[in-house]
Amino acid sequence: MTEQYQRVQPTPFDAPAATPASPTSTNDARPKWLLPAFGGLGALALIVVFALPGWVDTQDSDSADPAITAISAKNPAATQPSTSSPARETADPASPFADARAAKARAEAQELLAELLDVQENLEERGAQEWASDAMLSIAAQALAGDELYREREFDAAIEQYQQALSEALTLEQSMPERFDEQIEATRLAIEDLDPESARSALALAEQLEPGSPEADELSLRLAVLPELVASVLAATEAESAGDLQSAVASMQSAADSDSAHQHVQSELQRLKTALTEDRFNAAMSEGYAALDNADFTTAQQRFERASALSPGSSEAAAALAELSVARTAATLQGLQKRGRQLLQDEDWAAAIKVFEEALAIDQGLRFAREGLAVAKPRGQIEKELATIVEKPERLVDDAILNEAKNSVARAQLLDGLGPRLSAQVEAARNIIAVANTPLPVTISSDGLTEVTVYKVARLGLFDTQQLSLRPGKYTAVGSRRGYRDARVVFTVSPSENAPVYIACSEAI
Repeated sequence: MTEQYQRVQPTPFDAPAATPASPTSTNDARPKWLLPAFGGLGALALIVVFALPGWVDTQDSDSADPAITAISAKNPAATQPSTSSPARETADPASPFADARAAKARAEAQELLAELLDVQENLEERGAQEWASDAMLSIAAQALAGDELYREREFDAAIEQYQQALSEALTLEQSMPERFDEQIEATRLAIEDLDPESARSALALAEQLEPGSPEADELSLRLAVLPELVASVLAATEAESAGDLQSAVASMQSAADSDSAHQHVQSELQRLKTALTEDRFNAAMSEGYAALDNADFTTAQQRFERASALSPGSSEAAAALAELSVARTAATLQGLQKRGRQLLQDEDWAAAIKVFEEALAIDQGLRFAREGLAVAKPRGQIEKELATIVEKPERLVDDAILNEAKNSVARAQLLDGLGPRLSAQVEAARNIIAVANTPLPVTISSDGLTEVTVYKVARLGLFDTQQLSLRPGKYTAVGSRRGYRDARVVFTVSPSENAPVYIACSEAI
């Protein structure tokens, strides 16, 4: 300890040499204040020698009692009698300087002890006996050692002991925030490990270290639902072991709802969801391939699309859909090929052409479609031409149309492998052409006043009756007369119709 006081050195004093007394010089040689000064110094010396030691002892005794009593109350060993010799207190003769120094040391020791007691009380309130029992025992032991030294009036040594105890106590007090953080983290870890007992113990220490902290309050709420969470986790584990992933996800979701901050539960929930998705994905893929094997393309597509939705970007689902597309296209083309062949056999040229063109729209390089079109198209065209000949024979009165009809029949006869239907159409057209090519007699009558013309045949002029030789077909005769409205008659020439034709203008203008 640094000394605050230095020994006082008396000022040297030399008494003046004795001189004979002279009545006339008494007042001049002895000042009036000298006797009172010597009297005061004498009285002060008596007080220092006799009164001050007793007063200092009384003050030491009175001021030491509270500190020693406080330490003894916390540490019963401090009440044991001191084994040191009392001679230590009286070995040195009392002096004002020593007593003043001792008083100052005692005051400093008491201040240190008071601060130590405050820190020690704070540590006890924060439960230091539980989380730092060894350190608290060490602090108490040093304080007791200081008490012993204090009683023996070894104040400097007592101060050193108190200072060490206080330093250790302050270090312990300063460690409380870190210890609080450690207990908070230990509580979190115990909750994550689903260990309610360890979490409860760590949280209790944290609440002692820092009462009313928001972190401890939050963890207290999490700890309250931990038993429910543990039960849900166990249920999820059992369901997963039984292969019921859907129930496992539901139970783990319940646990996550109980404590959304529980990282382990969130991780397990994500894992179970992934496993359930994979399970559903695999089931959808299996069902899709089973449907594909049975050529049930609609069902296969539904299953593969479901798998793709469960796992977006899945290469397996994409490959399955591509395989489905190829299989569906192959099946479609195979069906078109089969149907086209049947239509060719049925001589349904228009339908066959449509089927082969549909196949070529899928794949331009299909040989069966190209060959099918090479057969169906010319026959389809011939069929249309022959049908027109048979359905509209009256058109054949026109020489150009008659020649086209003859060409159609000739081209049809050049085709290879005519089926029964096309052969019948060729025969019917040929008969129509033969009839259309044979003139029939037709009688036309008039009034002799009307100019008569038969379109595409001849201008007949004025007559009463004329005989014409016309090929079967539909004809138009027109009559004209000055001052009368023109007359028009359409008639048909056929073997079954040979009635006379009358035409004359009879309506005056």
